[in-house]
Amino acid sequence: MTRAIKQAGALALTLTASSLAHAGLDCGGSRGGWRMQTSDSWTGSDKLAHMAVSAPFGALGGYLTRDSEHPIVYGTLIGTGPGLVKEIVDGTCRTDGFSYKDLAADALGAWIGASVTHWAITYQRSPHGMTVGLSYRDRF
Repeated sequence: MTRAIKQAGALALTLTASSLAHAGLDCGGSRGGWRMQTSDSWTGSDKLAHMAVSAPFGALGGYLTRDSEHPIVYGTLIGTGPGLVKEIVDGTCRTDGFSYKDLAADALGAWIGASVTHWAITYQRSPHGMTVGLSYRDRF
């Protein structure tokens, strides 16, 4: 296994553990059925938290798919995955529910992370070490 794959795997596990630790999966009630949350606001205080948690996942997805045709699209899809899982779990909670507004905030955060990784950060290896710099690529 190459060093880059090991590092990406370790980063993914760390991000997942951090996300789950802050996700608040305890719904405070029993589970069962399916609920949609309709009372939350588009500008609720938790939307920024959803974006902040999804951005590193989008960045990781953008980095892992950097050599594909559409790294931002794939990175956004990968980065939105953990938020989708959390919303599905919330949908089974009797006191909460699935929130498409939270999922939209997750997708926006993942898109920001994937975009920043693809457009701004470049990694270049040389015999003397690794260089991290800024660049711009126009491939969407």
